[in-house]
Amino acid sequence: MSALWAPLEVADFERSAAHYGKLLGLPLLDEWHHDGERGAVYDAGGGRIEIVQTTRPTGPPGLALELPDLASVDAVFQAAGPAAEDAPVTFPRGHYGFVLADPDGTRLLVWTETA
Repeated sequence: MSALWAPLEVADFERSAAHYGKLLGLPLLDEWHHDGERGAVYDAGGGRIEIVQTTRPTGPPGLALELPDLASVDAVFQAAGPAAEDAPVTFPRGHYGFVLADPDGTRLLVWTETA
């Protein structure tokens, strides 16, 4: 595993960026604005909080597990069987992954940055 992420879709990017960056003082690691999407990633002490305001809401899982490469994502997908919601895809920002449900139905995005 590379990192545990909390991906959040937000209604107001500026308000959320002020909350995580200024109020909580989390260091900004990445920021983007393209294709109708604006986002930022903050360091949360060993994990990451990602905020995204988009014109195409997707309702992402509340947790994401970053793996080191495509082969690792594909291996987990093959082992997951019916627990995987869909096959891995390349997402708009370029990362690659799929959604997996744990035994209690909690959804987790399994992904890698290298697509």
